[in-house]
Amino acid sequence: MVDKERRKRLAYHMRQLSVGTISNDGFESDILDDISHGWLPEQYYRSNYAKTDDPVILPILEVCWGLYDDTRNHKLKGPDQLSAESLKVIARCILFLHTELEYEWPAFDTKSPIFSFSLVDFLVCLLTLGQNFRKRRKAQLIAYKAFKKTSDFDYWPFFRKSEYDNHLTRQPFLSKHPTD
Repeated sequence: MVDKERRKRLAYHMRQLSVGTISNDGFESDILDDISHGWLPEQYYRSNYAKTDDPVILPILEVCWGLYDDTRNHKLKGPDQLSAESLKVIARCILFLHTELEYEWPAFDTKSPIFSFSLVDFLVCLLTLGQNFRKRRKAQLIAYKAFKKTSDFDYWPFFRKSEYDNHLTRQPFLSKHPTD
């Protein structure tokens, strides 16, 4: 399911955050109001909405959350400015959000395995001097490598390079004929 309106609002907020027009706290406030039904980006996966939502919303919110330090209020300018590589990823995300393409990538849990540990897991981790955690982390890295091989990962969130190339010719911002 493609939710065009929320995609456009998310793209707008991402643009504002990435160029330093708004602070990270302003971004989170806007996301709470417009996108995530009151959930912070790093917690949205817990909501019931995330299970039935446009599938691209959750992974893009996870990408956004990794862009800033959420322990302080700041804009992504000066020493907090995004790297050129991060800006490329954000630009692809924004471009994707302005398409009507279905998100085709499989779900992937980007959270550290420690967040899914039970009390027993923590005890086992302590007794094995962290071996339990290292084993789960290694399994997650192997799964991540397999995830990247699913398709053209260099063009994520687009599933195929051809889709990305096609939509580059129909950019919604710098063309004479903007898309709807």
